[in-house]
Amino acid sequence: MHNRLKVRTTEAQKAAADREKEKKLQLYRKSLKNVFEHRSHGDHDDLALKSSEGLLRSNPDIVTLWNYRKEILLRLNPSKEMIEEELYLTEKCLQVNPKSYSAWYHRNWVLENVDPNPDWNKELLLCTKYLKMDERNFHCWDYRQIVALKCQEPHENELKFTLEMIESNFSNYSAWHYRSKLFSAAGKDEESTKISELSLVESAAFTDPFDQSAWIYQRWLIGKLEPSKYIYNASIIESKIYLILNRNLPNNYKIIGLDNNNWEHFDSKIWFKEVDCVDNIEIKIINELNQVEDKILINNIRQDIFNFIISEQLQLVMKAQLDSLQQLLEMEPESKWALLTYVLLLYTLKPKNYFEKCIENLKLLKVIDTLRKNYYNDLESRYRIENWIANNNSTEFVTLKGYGLTAFYHMHMFLFSKHIDLSDNDLSKSNLNHFKYLTMCKHLSLKNCQLVNLNNFPALQNLEIIDLRENQIQDTSWEELKKCKLLKSILVDNKQTVTEKILQGIIQSININDE
Repeated sequence: MHNRLKVRTTEAQKAAADREKEKKLQLYRKSLKNVFEHRSHGDHDDLALKSSEGLLRSNPDIVTLWNYRKEILLRLNPSKEMIEEELYLTEKCLQVNPKSYSAWYHRNWVLENVDPNPDWNKELLLCTKYLKMDERNFHCWDYRQIVALKCQEPHENELKFTLEMIESNFSNYSAWHYRSKLFSAAGKDEESTKISELSLVESAAFTDPFDQSAWIYQRWLIGKLEPSKYIYNASIIESKIYLILNRNLPNNYKIIGLDNNNWEHFDSKIWFKEVDCVDNIEIKIINELNQVEDKILINNIRQDIFNFIISEQLQLVMKAQLDSLQQLLEMEPESKWALLTYVLLLYTLKPKNYFEKCIENLKLLKVIDTLRKNYYNDLESRYRIENWIANNNSTEFVTLKGYGLTAFYHMHMFLFSKHIDLSDNDLSKSNLNHFKYLTMCKHLSLKNCQLVNLNNFPALQNLEIIDLRENQIQDTSWEELKKCKLLKSILVDNKQTVTEKILQGIIQSININDE
């Protein structure tokens, strides 16, 4: 303990303490052996049940002992008194270790599988008791979620409880998390809920800018906002109409237009169907209430696809928080959680020059929070790709050269692209299978992308030229390119260890450029 004088023990005292420990250890091992003998003999009586009580009270995390007790209880058809004794044992074990997962789990098992009339309201009071003792006992929070469902505790009551716990300690991750689950379960996405929660989280976050719990909850709230549009592009290519979405289409939504049948999907964001020559037809997305969620004319592309649905009132609240964050960052310029939230709010609201400010602050985050540098790199990659899409009304020629990309985002939106330049980026840790969407690409440049292999490179049936210069691809992954049946030219240089013989095995009409 702090501030207590350490008393040095004599050799005799130390020896006596060691003997006492050894004595207890031998007794513990003997008791444990006794329990295992009962189990091996198939004993499922009251004596076998009592044999493990002392062991569990001293160490409630021996899962095997709890499992043996389950076997016994199922065989005995226990009385009400026995069930109460079992619950009493779990509570005594929780007094030894309030975060014992095994004890909480066994208590729940007894109530669900053995007790014919479980008192779930009593369990809710027990949870409150333990959370008052330790408000961050996540095992107890998990158990409380189960109990609240069992006793059908109103969401309003549980929200009130989480608020009390948060107000007593803003750094209560479990309470914030439970609060988010309550809102999700209740389907409370109303504007008033978002506004009140943003106000709550602002108070918590600004009280301690360096505590991340409230900032995480705020980012969750921002993430609940949805893009204003579903459809990015609707185009006809080679007697097929393709519908490209910016988010997954829910199972209970329908696509209407050009009759409503026979729509196939590449995945939940790309839909297509065979068509004859058509004129200016309108395609619609219909929700489960038969309402139009979105619509677009064929051969149209949207550049506002990454804007969010935000009401005027909610915008005012979020803009006020953006201003508050600016003031906070002037006082605490290295508050990484405040800075990250500032970036996310900027990108959500999209004020003037938001993109430049986002990139500037992400670069700062990489300096002050080096442990999360890869996350910030990927976030910057996403923002840069989205910005390119939002500022180009055609994707036939895609130039993302030297964008500092480390990850792939929205590759499905480049479905119609024929020439794609991704050179001078760091794609060494990216999964090349994301290129599966580039089905119409003829010329792909991956020059100087720090690639060391071509693992998971997809079968691009229209790919004719690929530029792989200034990489270090040195293994048999070159064989991946065999899947590209129309490939005519591979651009390599003397940095590659690949031999001409290998390349000749990949492309029949050899046209290797060594520059």
